[in-house]
Amino acid sequence: MKILQIVIAILLLALPLSATKYAGEIFAISPGVLSTAMGGTGLTYTDSFAAGWWNPALLGMNPSRGIELMRSQHFEGLMNQNQLSLCLGSDSRTSISINHLSIDKVKLTHLENPDEPISNENRPIVWKTVSNQDFIITAGIARQLKDNIYMGLSPKFAYRTLATHSGYAFGADLGFLWQATDNARLGANLRDFFSTQVLWESGEYEFVNPNLDVELAYDFEPLGIVPLHLAVRSEILAEDRDATVNAGFLSADFHAGIAVEPFPALRLLGGYDVDTVTAGIGIRHKAFGINYAFRNGSEDALGYSQRISASYQW
Repeated sequence: MKILQIVIAILLLALPLSATKYAGEIFAISPGVLSTAMGGTGLTYTDSFAAGWWNPALLGMNPSRGIELMRSQHFEGLMNQNQLSLCLGSDSRTSISINHLSIDKVKLTHLENPDEPISNENRPIVWKTVSNQDFIITAGIARQLKDNIYMGLSPKFAYRTLATHSGYAFGADLGFLWQATDNARLGANLRDFFSTQVLWESGEYEFVNPNLDVELAYDFEPLGIVPLHLAVRSEILAEDRDATVNAGFLSADFHAGIAVEPFPALRLLGGYDVDTVTAGIGIRHKAFGINYAFRNGSEDALGYSQRISASYQW
């Protein structure tokens, strides 16, 4: 628990930093399918090849080695996501995730006569169509500190183009995992723990304040035959956002998820993600797997999202 206290102390010390609100959203869209189907929980779930993104400390528990290729459409097709996750378990305890986000056919407008004010005779016209692109690479490495305590580090780098501007971002996450009992786990991830930076070609800088994810999970087998995973996660942001809970400069959102395996080759998933429901299914055949996740549209009316992935385990 001393380690968790140190993690929280780092977060509090970083709060006075001058940060740009929402600057960290470039790293906020998660890879993987299973955690999305479970309401955005994943800090304690080892059965995902994207576990290194959710909590790099999970890699210390030697998860399965494998690769996952994912395709996703967010907000009813407004944004596309392609992702590759590679998890190298066993003694290496490392992972890598490559994420590509794109918004295509963005129309830029200007007035017919830029020297005159807008009017019925001087209306905006489309002069150019561009695309927004984000390329994000996240690595993960972990080590076991004690029999039941793990730590992990996840450096990350991004290149982005927004309309006619481009820039780079870099940072790192610090993960923690405590196997409290045979069934209960506590996971935490201090994201952007040394204040991630976004550097634009124009010379402007944006800083991202750290935020803390904490998740509690319980695994058991009702009737001794059906594995069941339950998880609740609190996402604590060091920004005054429109969130479920606001307390001055802090805000928090909440997630809950469940995974049931009625058969070894079948996984059923569901959850609650901040303000909407999620669901999904995973099918395995020998070393191959297919996963699907659906996130219903939120109250902000941005629409639903879907994810599908294919995986291979060795």
